[in-house]
Amino acid sequence: MFDQQLAKRAAENLKNLREKKPLIHNITNYVVMNYTANALLACGASPVMAHAPEEVEEMVSFAGALVLNIGTLTPYWIDSMLKAGNRANELNVPIILDPVGSGATKLRTESAKRLMNELTINVVRGNASEV
Repeated sequence: MFDQQLAKRAAENLKNLREKKPLIHNITNYVVMNYTANALLACGASPVMAHAPEEVEEMVSFAGALVLNIGTLTPYWIDSMLKAGNRANELNVPIILDPVGSGATKLRTESAKRLMNELTINVVRGNASEV
């Protein structure tokens, strides 16, 4: 019974997603950028990969969600993530964080902690060792 309810709910959520066609703002790593865009398109969403600090606040204002992935992390991208995340929080845009490699290096660990401390994160997506 639970499996049927879960399947029905998943189908309803996918239908709603396809009807709304939300823009999903991604600040994500080079490794998964193409896969992420194609997966979002297949679900009916509209992906945008906007990383420049000069535009992220404006871009997230049009978005249905913000995805932050620290896979190919640089200080430049951290700045963009914080700017976009703060604006997303102001607008109640949900934020998904993928703390790729958190715990592996000081930069990744401190960046993941900073994002978690300074932003309201709605979903953390990661491997058990990263979260």
